[in-house]
Amino acid sequence: MDIDADQLLTFLVVAEQGSLTAASRILYRSQPAISERLQKLSTQVGEPLYRREGRGIRLTAAGAALLEPARKLRAALEDTAQTIVRRRRLQNDDLRIAATPTLAHYFLPVLVATFQKHHARVRVHLKSDITDRRQIAVGDWDLLFFDGGFDRDHLPPYYTVRPWRDEPIVCVVGPQHPLLRLPEVDWPDALRFPVIWRDDGPGVREALAAELAARGLAAPFLLEVGGVDAVGAAVAAGAGIGFVAKSVLAQRPDWQVKPLILPGTEALHWTLYVAAPEPSYQSAGVRSFLALLSEETSSQAAF
Repeated sequence: MDIDADQLLTFLVVAEQGSLTAASRILYRSQPAISERLQKLSTQVGEPLYRREGRGIRLTAAGAALLEPARKLRAALEDTAQTIVRRRRLQNDDLRIAATPTLAHYFLPVLVATFQKHHARVRVHLKSDITDRRQIAVGDWDLLFFDGGFDRDHLPPYYTVRPWRDEPIVCVVGPQHPLLRLPEVDWPDALRFPVIWRDDGPGVREALAAELAARGLAAPFLLEVGGVDAVGAAVAAGAGIGFVAKSVLAQRPDWQVKPLILPGTEALHWTLYVAAPEPSYQSAGVRSFLALLSEETSSQAAF
């Protein structure tokens, strides 16, 4: 028996939406056209797939039994479409990179500039404002850079995730902060002052919270800001102490903040990750950029 895939996918939309009216809006088809497809599918099955109930529908046992096969069919078709798109992109000269804000602003520009010196014909697209997976269609991007708190559950099946680098985290205070006058500073000394927390994703915040929990400490929660630049500005203004990635601090002498040495901070770090398609889905540009990342990681490990 030949099953019409369009009929089965139409049924799936109706079942998920709970009504022909809602399905009509999504599928851009008239309700009579949808009813016709469902009737043909019901005829093939040999029994009704749903019953009308008020303004919606209720699936019969036969209809419920078709849900999982229909979802598998949709997933297979979506995967096939992505495969075709990815294979076509192997032939073009574009490299599409998406990253969380701090990585895009402070970690990737140097890598992109180095890459372009050797691949001048490749057009690089860098999307720099994602904070969670729902903001992007992941399959539309070749490489995705993020920290440990990013939702990886819905990456396409042909993507693999690996650590990219471990970035040291530094405690910073304002240039006239009283802690700078102490010969030694321990965590309880520092935590007499409010910690400036970030609200744009876990990253450094998650690493700091884990360190404090391991020490049995809690930080005063008085100020939350929207990004690493706001942390630097708040610390410089004397609003509290902050924790930022060492590489970010090195690029921002204009913040006018000072690093503060705390015991154990040499082990405090922020793990960054890259998600990339498997080799058979990689364009020449993706392979070259990943090779550049490997070189950078190797050079860091040497120090």
